[in-house]
Amino acid sequence: MGGVADLVRNVGTSLDAKGGRKPVDVIAFVEAPWGLNMRLFPVQRIILKAHYGLELDDTETFKISDWRRQVFKDYTEASYLRYLYEDGRSNIKEVVPGKERRELVLPIGRRSGKTFLAAIIAGYETYKLILKGDPQKYYGLPSSNNLQIVSVATSKDQAGLLYQEVSGHFRNCGFFSPYTANNTQSYARFQTPYDVERYGRYAEDPTARATLRVSFASCIAKGLRGAGNIVVILDEVAHFTDEGHSSAENVYNAVTPSTSTFSPKDPADNRIPIGPVEGRIISISSPLGRQGQFYKLFQIGMAGGVAAENILCIQAPTWEVNPTIPASEFEKHYSKDATNFFTEYGASFTDRTKGWLENPDDLLDCVMPDLRPARIGTPRRSYYVGLDIALKKDGSAIAIGHLDTNDRIVLDYIDQIKAGEGNYVNQERLEFEEVADWVLQLSKRFNMAGGVFDHWAGIPFEQALNRRGLRQLKTEHMTRPKISEIWKNLKDMMYDGRLGLFNHPIKEGEAHCAYIQELMELQAEMHSKYIIEVHAPKIAGKHDDMSDALARMVWVASQHMSTKGYISKGKGTGRILGSAGQNGGGQRGARQARLRARQMGSSPDRQQSRISPGRIRGRF
Repeated sequence: MGGVADLVRNVGTSLDAKGGRKPVDVIAFVEAPWGLNMRLFPVQRIILKAHYGLELDDTETFKISDWRRQVFKDYTEASYLRYLYEDGRSNIKEVVPGKERRELVLPIGRRSGKTFLAAIIAGYETYKLILKGDPQKYYGLPSSNNLQIVSVATSKDQAGLLYQEVSGHFRNCGFFSPYTANNTQSYARFQTPYDVERYGRYAEDPTARATLRVSFASCIAKGLRGAGNIVVILDEVAHFTDEGHSSAENVYNAVTPSTSTFSPKDPADNRIPIGPVEGRIISISSPLGRQGQFYKLFQIGMAGGVAAENILCIQAPTWEVNPTIPASEFEKHYSKDATNFFTEYGASFTDRTKGWLENPDDLLDCVMPDLRPARIGTPRRSYYVGLDIALKKDGSAIAIGHLDTNDRIVLDYIDQIKAGEGNYVNQERLEFEEVADWVLQLSKRFNMAGGVFDHWAGIPFEQALNRRGLRQLKTEHMTRPKISEIWKNLKDMMYDGRLGLFNHPIKEGEAHCAYIQELMELQAEMHSKYIIEVHAPKIAGKHDDMSDALARMVWVASQHMSTKGYISKGKGTGRILGSAGQNGGGQRGARQARLRARQMGSSPDRQQSRISPGRIRGRF
């Protein structure tokens, strides 16, 4: 084969000891003018060098800082890897030149260039396959077999971002031009030199075969299984859904086994391997909980032994990987949610299940000292209702509230009925008709303008309400994303000080009334980056019925909010206009002062706790 393709192949190679052509290393490919012509951050260089078994530099230094950009230390590439190892964030202390670790488990923080690194690996591996001339013969495969580099992301949008990054490299790097067959929104196809020789150029004949394919798919896509995956990239794998075929474990098991077939074979007998397996598996993500496939892989790598022999684990926060992000950006995210900050930016694995309230003071700030449960509503005022229906074991709960003149959601009434208690002490279960009668009696005291209950109660309960004329209370299909959105809405209203709650009556020996105590005990379990499940502690006697009812009432009421009198300054910094009394008096002012202190860099570690007088709150 001659012409432009041969010329390009020679440009993208170096001479071996026998005068033959071989690929340049990954760093040269990224930085060379004929290659990607891009610059890497020092930690990105170290990650790629360690993955590909390239010797680390131990002379030239670079600076690593803390997240506040206040303390700086000098490291060489080699000394930084030693530092990570000693800090428990790398499973290798040094790189043995020539020893590749082909499974990369990379928990790094947001904005560290995860997509950039994944795109580099995809581009470099495509380049190496083309240079083999006839990669199918090299690996002992039929010449008609397609070889695939597959990248799987959390969603179509995320897969699209990686596609844009990779396809940009393919377009901008002249090496790929003679071999490019076509680029779509989900894959790119290339011809090998053997394809060109045997079938002709795709540019001249669109029917010509192109046996190299770089695919981009979401974890919910079908057809991920298949032979020929020489490189598998799992992008943001910690945030794959944890259900069914789209779970990280199932996707990993579907796409990775075929990588083990890619070892060079004896040209005289393609059944005989003559070198190590060259397939690669790249698991790259900001971390989530101490559960799931990503955490499992990290633990396997860090444990060492035979299972970890081919694994490279490197865990690094954003401020170490990306030195261009200023401290003010980190401070902003830290002040909103310190726990989430150290997970998303600090690349720390967290307990998947944790308290729904990071700090109970945020809830108590919404308590209005003089507010008491209402026995009857104000005439002509609209009230919004949240219901959690249970006929056995758990209680059926209701929360009723209204919007005040400042668009604050004020709780007026919250209660529950339960089989085996009160008027139902002799019953093992409630009936829909009994729950509907209870709601009807409350509707005579409060003008119910709207309300929701979950689909588990379904049509029978809705029909029971309709027979009583309560058609404004509707069933809602509570999918996991919808439930997560409802709880997020409650927390947002709480952070913005847009809730008015009562803490009454308080039983003797208790610190708070029943529903406040229930809210404080709630657990939040992360299922993905954006989906959480909120529930009572899995301990006998703990419930979440009233909390569910409250969250739903706040959801309904928030749909009727206007923006009048509200100035939004982002999460946790909104304020409602009006008198001091309307704003919750001293509590409201104290909360605003604390939020202002956060914005100015004052650590919440030093703030006074309202639930433990005389003590500071602390980070955890």
